[in-house]
Amino acid sequence: MNVRRISAAVVVSVALGVMSAALPASAAEWMPWDGQDASAPRAIYTQDSEERGALLVCKSDGTLSAMISLSPADMPALLAKNAPYARSAKATVAVGDQDAVETTFRYIPAIDTVETREHLIAAKVFNAAVMGEPLNISVKREGDIQASLPVPDDTFKAFAKTCKTLREGTAD
Repeated sequence: MNVRRISAAVVVSVALGVMSAALPASAAEWMPWDGQDASAPRAIYTQDSEERGALLVCKSDGTLSAMISLSPADMPALLAKNAPYARSAKATVAVGDQDAVETTFRYIPAIDTVETREHLIAAKVFNAAVMGEPLNISVKREGDIQASLPVPDDTFKAFAKTCKTLREGTAD
């Protein structure tokens, strides 16, 4: 098992433990993507058009990717729009007061979202929800945002379990 898989397994294990701790209440919730099995979803999104939207996807190897809207939005409605153009955008990402990490996002101007397929960056989105901390993203030329994600609910926990199972199934 390589270091990335070990790190990812530790993150999910810690996350599942932390999720059982008391976290601040939130009116928003996590929803399985349309057509996903609610007991084992591989894609979940935030359900609150008053907050910045988030989409987490668990790939077939159990690693994560994420998409965040830069303005309040309903993720399914955003993704239903035509968005033929995307470009790379330099950014920093931090959870709460933790040190920021530099990365490159895929910025989609037509729907005002950023996307990462890099597991370690997507895990920060996941961890922001688990820890109940704001997700801080500073995108060069697009500005700074702070997203408050919903606390882990049953859908989020099922998603985390699904990803963990996929990751363990692909371990060498």
